[in-house]
Amino acid sequence: MATMTDKKILENNPLAFCVDLLQEDDRLDCAWFNPIVENKIESLRKRNASDRKLVKLKIVADVTGGKRLPKGTVVQESESNNIPYIRATDVKNLKVNLSAAIKIPKEIHQIIQNYQFRKDDIAITIVGTIGDVGILENDVDVCDFTENITRVRIKDNSVIAIFLLHYLDSEYGKLQTDRFSVGSLQYKLSLQSCRNIEIYLPIKRGGFDIKKQQFILGSVYSILNQSELKREKSIELIKEARFVLQNKIGLPVVSMSGDYEIYTQNLDGDYNSRLDALFNNPLRQKLLNILKKYPYKTLGILVKPQNADKIIPSDFYRLVELEQIDEDAGRITEVKEVPNLGSEKVLLKENSILISKLQPEKGKVVIVSKEYDGCVGSSELVPVVLNSSEVSLEYLWAVLRSDYILKQWKYELTGSSRMRIGPNEIKNTIIPMPEKKIQQEIVGEINEKIIKSDVFKREADELLKQAKKEFLNLLTV
Repeated sequence: MATMTDKKILENNPLAFCVDLLQEDDRLDCAWFNPIVENKIESLRKRNASDRKLVKLKIVADVTGGKRLPKGTVVQESESNNIPYIRATDVKNLKVNLSAAIKIPKEIHQIIQNYQFRKDDIAITIVGTIGDVGILENDVDVCDFTENITRVRIKDNSVIAIFLLHYLDSEYGKLQTDRFSVGSLQYKLSLQSCRNIEIYLPIKRGGFDIKKQQFILGSVYSILNQSELKREKSIELIKEARFVLQNKIGLPVVSMSGDYEIYTQNLDGDYNSRLDALFNNPLRQKLLNILKKYPYKTLGILVKPQNADKIIPSDFYRLVELEQIDEDAGRITEVKEVPNLGSEKVLLKENSILISKLQPEKGKVVIVSKEYDGCVGSSELVPVVLNSSEVSLEYLWAVLRSDYILKQWKYELTGSSRMRIGPNEIKNTIIPMPEKKIQQEIVGEINEKIIKSDVFKREADELLKQAKKEFLNLLTV
């Protein structure tokens, strides 16, 4: 801990980031004492004028943590489950995505009901991928959230929530969340560190200048709006790509309006059964019966397990976690270099297919490209190798990400709070088998839509960068 003498020295040192942080965090690592970060923040202090001020996040907002689901909780699809439970994966593109959140029943909600999100609350991810931020734009009666998220709730109307969101997503916000992160295999960001993030705000006599905040937001709004429109087009193309398979094959359309009416146009009798027992639900068997009316093979016939080669010890490893897989485009986005693995991992080999066994309805299925050959991956990934000439690698990738497959797996998940698909269920997955020409057409159309989607996404990202730059220019002039 810092002594009184240390405090005096640090208080007189213009490069000292913050004395009370040293009192709370005995950090000796390079990331903490990174001079680039210290100088960046210090540059804001030197800019402090009569109309600008650096304050800690805890001054303007209540910063609190969430609650994990009770041990042994099994969350299964049911019409009675209607309370959103926000996880770190639901924080994306500056939004909290309620539509992707799992739904929990009232009984579980009552246990964790003191941990709630509401409209205009900001989420900061604090485990795994650190520092992603998003705002809840929707009015919602009840909405629980995980301990892997910090909730930031503005204390009064002197600070605009969306203004704070963009600051936290700016260079200065990201520098601090990166700096405060600690850990070896998995980085974490403490609540106390979140509360100590320094926020640069316009001020006027008597408090914070909300009109100046509105002016800055208004000046970048048109750029942000253009970025959002581009991103929506990108997402729409990805959605269209997921429909190519069923349109080409001619199988019944999977109902996207609800998880409880699957292939309803071909299901006779009462299909509104409760989905508490997923595997034994009659809907599952009816779904399989429908798929079996068309040409098909089971996945175990088309692929074989990848050879379980040992991972050679190294000074560092190129690690692919689930967070580094883009579930929309179905590909690896980046790798992390780590000095040790700490737990069991799988070796990635070129042209193998990785299937996420952890809640695979997310569609995290990728082909390992040459770029990632030799990387290691999360043990939640199952690597398989093509073992048949009846399908192409690309077609198998496309069909494994389709709703025909994801719905099968959804019925077969097992586990408690983290549900998985088992090896036998993966092996017995029914794969629609159109003729080769149709397979090629499916792959071609999907790739065309993904390429167009990538263009819109890049344009959206460039506009967002432009908006971030303009935001900081206006804030720091």
